[in-house]
Amino acid sequence: MKFSVQHSTRYDYSAPVWDSFNDAHLCPVSDEFQDCQGFALEIEPTSPSILRRLDFYTNQVHHFELMDPHEFLEVTANSVVETFEDTRDLSVESPFAALKGLGQSERYYDFLATSPFVALTPMMQHEAKELLSGLGCARKAVETIMAFIHKDFEYAPGSTVVESTVAEVFQQKRGVCQDFAHLMIALCRVSEIPTRYVSGYFFSERHSGGAVNDNSVSHAWVECFLPQIGWVGYDPTHNRRAESQYIKLAVGRDYGDVRPLAGTYRGEGAAEMKVSVVVERLD
Repeated sequence: MKFSVQHSTRYDYSAPVWDSFNDAHLCPVSDEFQDCQGFALEIEPTSPSILRRLDFYTNQVHHFELMDPHEFLEVTANSVVETFEDTRDLSVESPFAALKGLGQSERYYDFLATSPFVALTPMMQHEAKELLSGLGCARKAVETIMAFIHKDFEYAPGSTVVESTVAEVFQQKRGVCQDFAHLMIALCRVSEIPTRYVSGYFFSERHSGGAVNDNSVSHAWVECFLPQIGWVGYDPTHNRRAESQYIKLAVGRDYGDVRPLAGTYRGEGAAEMKVSVVVERLD
């Protein structure tokens, strides 16, 4: 499947600001399941120099600075991406026993440990133990956790904030895709399944008529490492595997590692943010 994506973020400041330093995680990845065929980053009110680098998890980051006073900042990323079907056999057994010792590897350690947005509390350990009692297959365990979140938690925009903790989401049984991803990460990690946060977009052929149009917002899901298979994407918000309708931007321990746009500035001006996303199918 081939898509165009336009992701715009605008900050309006109540007073001029300056010395603005920013990092953008807005360029789709290219890997065996996805090919980013075009990417352009537009920045206003000026056109600063943009420095491209790879972060610790090999995501593309675009860094830019605006030193002069300005009253707004608008960043627009335009991408063309082609995605491919996952042809691996995902029905094979994925034994828990094969996960032993992965926490000693630098490739998996970060995705098994507590992170700023994902606390591995006794409550999470208790819930995972109850959910997965008797299961010996990591793949089936992941599917069980995903189905549990989708069934028992309500998708409710505005019920949480960016800083909401996993414990708060678990208690109120409501949240959005970021919250459900963090909750699934916690339940998988306490079960010794390496799990990472994924930012990106989900394309829906038709709008369900609910409060949110999937093609006009960014999305979040997870990837779990399964023995005998590898990293596999799962979306607890929609209770499905992440397939060719999903466009990946970046991966990390949690949301804090892959914020679409993050930065600092000097000045007293308070910022009002507006985000616009348009995902369209091209083929």
